[in-house]
Amino acid sequence: MNFTRVTTPHEHGDETFRRITRIDTQISTVSVCGASKRLLQVSALLGAILFFTVAMNAQLTTADVVGTVTDTTGAVVPNANVTLTNQRTNETRNTQSNGGGQYAFTLLLPGSYSVRIEAQGFTTFTSSVNVSAGDRTRVDASMHVGQSSETVEVTSPSPLLQTETSTVANTVPEQHVESLPLNTRNLTTLVTFVPGANEGSSVDSLSSGQRPDDRRQTSSFSVNGQDVELNNAQIDGTDNNERIIGTIGVKPSIDAIQEVTVETNNYTAESGRTPGGLVSVITKSGSNRFHGSLYEYFQNNAFNARNPFNPSPQFPQSEFRQNDFGGSVGGPIIKDRTFFFFAYEGFRQVAGVQNPITSTVPTAAEQALGPAGIVAADPATAGHCGQPVQAVSVAQLWGARTRNE
Repeated sequence: MNFTRVTTPHEHGDETFRRITRIDTQISTVSVCGASKRLLQVSALLGAILFFTVAMNAQLTTADVVGTVTDTTGAVVPNANVTLTNQRTNETRNTQSNGGGQYAFTLLLPGSYSVRIEAQGFTTFTSSVNVSAGDRTRVDASMHVGQSSETVEVTSPSPLLQTETSTVANTVPEQHVESLPLNTRNLTTLVTFVPGANEGSSVDSLSSGQRPDDRRQTSSFSVNGQDVELNNAQIDGTDNNERIIGTIGVKPSIDAIQEVTVETNNYTAESGRTPGGLVSVITKSGSNRFHGSLYEYFQNNAFNARNPFNPSPQFPQSEFRQNDFGGSVGGPIIKDRTFFFFAYEGFRQVAGVQNPITSTVPTAAEQALGPAGIVAADPATAGHCGQPVQAVSVAQLWGARTRNE
């Protein structure tokens, strides 16, 4: 920008001032190199934010396997080849132990894995491990001197105490989900199997499913004695909370659930926000083997005992018919690469009045005669109908109390 200085007489004297008579505006261009550098910096920042966000959410649905490779004397074995294989999908991951003999596999889907460790001059180490969502399981390997063609297989189960995390959590695994008898086929029942969790005691809460206008099964459960609305629910790492009444939003079919994990204390930073429990549901996925289920659970009043408050001579048995049916199927689309899983559940219920309230309605003649008509219809009511209620004052009650004392 260029300025030209000129001198002009001031209207009140000989003073002069500067007036800009010409402004030459020059547009300066930013070098392409500098713009590209800033663009790369912004892109890297956004990518880092996205990566850490995905990683934090994934910790609720994935697991880690870590360990240390040592020899029989306890010395670490660096640069050992570690292979982790998913036994369902045959997915394989490879890494090497670092200078401290440590290795780690992160962001693993829940399931069964095999660990294979090879090092020059040592026999091959193999082990199997089952991991659930949120686990950080340790598989340490003690290598023996020998030929790599020799294999040492470790079959001991993973320790129940996980020293890599302080979170207090319990998992209902897939085998229990499939085998446990569930009368209601309700996800809430699986949650109550965990220590510290029980079905909500308040039948009038919004999540109890016991209101006359609520046809849903109950979603009410309490963890650590907290209120039934103070829980946090997630399904496959996404929010699963019903925001209006504070209950579970989506309850998948039992045959579509792989595992249910309930964290009850020492929650991790990415999951803890309520004083109750964190319920994390992991749904099933396909594998290299076709598998499925087909079921029908039904109840009928013909098989049920009569309600003792519903006597047989006067009233027929209350009608009740319930059908809970469905199935699931999963398998490979492309072996070792692409899989599918599908589940369906239908629920039908017809229920009459289960706890009838019986009473005798006076006939028109009895209503016309008044209390005398009721006595005539049932002499056992004589002396109980039509008798006026005597008014008793406070002074009379106090005097009777004084005499008794």
